Amino acid sequence: MSTITWVVVADRSRARFFILTSRIAPMAELDGMMHAEGRMQERDNLSDRQGGIAGGHGEGDHTFEAPTDMKHREAEVFARQIADKLEQGRVNHDYDQLILVAPPAFLGALRQAVNDHVHDLIANTFDKNLVSESEATIREHIL
Repeated sequence: MSTITWVVVADRSRARFFILTSRIAPMAELDGMMHAEGRMQERDNLSDRQGGIAGGHGEGDHTFEAPTDMKHREAEVFARQIADKLEQGRVNHDYDQLILVAPPAFLGALRQAVNDHVHDLIANTFDKNLVSESEATIREHIL
């Protein structure tokens, strides 16, 4: 019986899911996910009014959230969505092991988002941004 491997290639705005059934056969692209909020530039996340200080005399909490915090939060949201899909695939026995490919910061978010059962199925990880690359290029990096 052959091992079915899902290869997840992602960044903070896009994820591609491939199935790898052998080292010689091309991978088949199964599915994809988009997270438009992850593509937003910092200026897109800012409103006309950037907030102020509650209380009027310099007391109270700042109401402005830094754009980098918003980018980080959106990456975590997307990582959780990917993790949910991986959990669903695990429960349905759609794969036996996983390979995760993502830029370093997003790879960390993915590792944190998956539960222990999915984490145990991760065979390898690659900290590269290959989400826009061809199937053949992705294969070259992971095999």
